[in-house]
Amino acid sequence: MKPKVRKLWLVLHVVSSVGWLGVTVGMLVLALAAFDAPQLYEAMSLLGDLVVLPLALTALGTGVVLSLGTKWGLVKYRWVLVKFVLTVVAVVATTFSLRSGLHEAADGVVGAAGADVLVASCVSLTLYTFNTVLSVFKPWGRTRWA
Repeated sequence: MKPKVRKLWLVLHVVSSVGWLGVTVGMLVLALAAFDAPQLYEAMSLLGDLVVLPLALTALGTGVVLSLGTKWGLVKYRWVLVKFVLTVVAVVATTFSLRSGLHEAADGVVGAAGADVLVASCVSLTLYTFNTVLSVFKPWGRTRWA
């Protein structure tokens, strides 16, 4: 990948990843506030559908393009492989679990859905922070497939 093209993909990846992390912090704040104001689940549901999911898919897609188009590869280094697996897990969980919980809570079925949304936000924030640490420190060296 040529340097200018790589930098463009890198900017897209960083912006989408940081956006995903930032919206997750906002969702955590809303999840805490929604215990006293359940109407906030409607806003969270919109964010989940219109912001979180597109950012998640963009972060995943740009990460795959970068890994395949640079020296890092998708399975050459453990940190890249772990980051990829965690991102796929997060995208799947966001798509099928978090969004359905948000829709239930927005429809007024707040009971367990409210706690589930709070837990999901905490887990997501931890996961994205861990992925950020992996990107900065690049631990563990090469895989046996390198």
